[in-house]
Amino acid sequence: MASVHLLSPDQVAQATAELIFALQQEFPQARITACDAIEGEAIHLEVRLNLQDHDALAQAQDRALELKHAVEDRYGLYALVRVF
Repeated sequence: MASVHLLSPDQVAQATAELIFALQQEFPQARITACDAIEGEAIHLEVRLNLQDHDALAQAQDRALELKHAVEDRYGLYALVRVF
């Protein structure tokens, strides 16, 4: 993957928008919050679902991970998506 430092702000913004849109499509009830990126990552998002069912939460975490990987691969960056 490309270094975050080689990406333009527009590329990071486009990747962030695509990831948020994909997460919203998958989890319309979610509250998605952008957080300060951790060193080495271009994107850091929290996705709050407030699911009480542990199996449903695990499935949502897996799906969010798939969406995150697709954006990482497309843009050559690192992202962190935490699902609660």
